[in-house]
Amino acid sequence: MKTVLVTGGCGCLGSWIIKLLIENNDKVICLDNSKNLSRLKLILDEKSFEKISFNNLEIFDYEKINKLVKKEKINFIVHLAAFQVPFVRSNPVLGARVNVEGTVALYECVLQNKDQIEGFVSASSIGVYGNKIIHKTNTIKEETAPYPLNLYGVYKLANEGTGRIYFEENQINSIIMRPYIIYGPGRDQGWTSAPTRAILLKMLNKSYKIPFSGSIYLHYTRDCAKQFLIALESNQKGCNIFNVTGEMVTISDFIKTLNKTISNEAIIDQELSNDFPIPSNIDISKNKIAFNLPELTSFSDGINETIDYLKYGIQNNLLPSSFIND
Repeated sequence: MKTVLVTGGCGCLGSWIIKLLIENNDKVICLDNSKNLSRLKLILDEKSFEKISFNNLEIFDYEKINKLVKKEKINFIVHLAAFQVPFVRSNPVLGARVNVEGTVALYECVLQNKDQIEGFVSASSIGVYGNKIIHKTNTIKEETAPYPLNLYGVYKLANEGTGRIYFEENQINSIIMRPYIIYGPGRDQGWTSAPTRAILLKMLNKSYKIPFSGSIYLHYTRDCAKQFLIALESNQKGCNIFNVTGEMVTISDFIKTLNKTISNEAIIDQELSNDFPIPSNIDISKNKIAFNLPELTSFSDGINETIDYLKYGIQNNLLPSSFIND
């Protein structure tokens, strides 16, 4: 049995990682400064929820986190805690504390407990690559040079550098995962939550316009969480960075699949004047070599499973009103 610290465990991806850990009978320590437990309650039954040990700490509070790691004898860490793009934009200074200083704090905890920590995985973002106009292509290869669009991407790229330095100077192994757009139960925040919101509003027979068009690269929540946990238990040496495996789809085709899955009068449209800026043809060859990847959930199956969870969420008042209302 592993004892796993999940930072940002109350978020969408964190909730799914916790769910899979509990299903594997691992001990879960959730670290989050949010007291919003709705995403966890959306996907966990009561018995599973009660198995989580919650710690309401700031991610940059190194001293308290280090004490927690020692006290709980934590031997694996999944680091997800971060401000998303809108929050970083509105408060860059606090965003840097959370996204950059917080990551340094976690690496330092791993260093100070290196005989105890067996695996460390953290989340970067495909956003480090930047705009396809800059790259003059819709393809991201393993050797594509990052060129972040915003401070969020800059902070994530800085964290990748932090991982490299901690290995070069202290031989701390870590794996950094770059997800693209995650959709599914619990994804209710941020601009790129639009595909999940489209599922919800279509289910409610409400029309909705996805605020971008073109092609994107999607990960179903459960699939993305599985890949983080596969990485967590791998024996990779060094600081290794991987693009998370998903599936490229045009917004038009996503809408077609959604309309086939849910038949009603609601019209799901797209903002044709706003082409999604980040390249969507993602090279995952390095990922395929390193890991035994699970079969991905089809869009139709992902949409149907999301619908079941969303219905439960509405019945139990677990979805934010801002996500439901037009």
